[in-house]
Amino acid sequence: MNDILDLPAERDLPPDAAHAMRARILGFVRPRPARTPRLRIAVAGMALLAAASGAAVAGWDRSERSTVQVLALGAGELSPTLRDAAQRCLQWNSPQRQTRQAPGERPVPVALADLAVATERGDRALVLFMNDVGYATCDVDGAGTPRESGGGATEPWPHGDLLPGPVQRLLLTSTEHDGGDVSVSGRVSSRVHRLVLDHGDGHTTTARLSEGAFGLMTNDARLKAGNDPELVSYDARGTEIDRRPLFQAEDQLEHCYADPDGKRIYGKPTSDCRPAETWGR
Repeated sequence: MNDILDLPAERDLPPDAAHAMRARILGFVRPRPARTPRLRIAVAGMALLAAASGAAVAGWDRSERSTVQVLALGAGELSPTLRDAAQRCLQWNSPQRQTRQAPGERPVPVALADLAVATERGDRALVLFMNDVGYATCDVDGAGTPRESGGGATEPWPHGDLLPGPVQRLLLTSTEHDGGDVSVSGRVSSRVHRLVLDHGDGHTTTARLSEGAFGLMTNDARLKAGNDPELVSYDARGTEIDRRPLFQAEDQLEHCYADPDGKRIYGKPTSDCRPAETWGR
């Protein structure tokens, strides 16, 4: 039965037919917007990584998946682009390659086995590594090509497995200061079974969830902070359990969140301080 679900070998199909089949199975196709510089935003005191490097061009035709979003189901199923992006993020996270590191901060030691989420759209890729110590996440453009560039964040967990509610955003990048093409990665509590980016204009993007981690990418150039885009969480029954502004910093959350001892650990001081939730890995 599994043979029925497998893609036929590309050598058995004409190039146009192979391309069309891949597009139908892997995702949806949208017109690709013009490339613009991306803004990289690190949150909550994270050490910011930034790098640009030359590399040999990978022997793989990227043009045929330029508008298709690809999600990796594990380190063993990475496409060539995602594998290049993952390896580059590991290099950028090494002590020798840290170009912007605050005093006292250090990169979290991660390996390919710690890869939690990997997603790509065209030449852009987003990878997130997580372990018991902390995380490293990168947004890479043109991985494996001479114009390769990217940025990311790394930090030990400030409060262990405790999250500011159902969702904790770890990295947000955008092509404009208030929107455009957006990539987001983070982690969620065990209550979250579905996570959606509500663009605020009737459009949505569903995040990829994997063992308490999430990643999403959208190339909707109409996404703007002025439309109040929000990350919306749903439980196993499909009931909405949380809604928070995409571009709101962690220390500006509507509610504060406290540890089991009642000490505030996230958000600005308010009278409505809620219990922090546990990472759902």
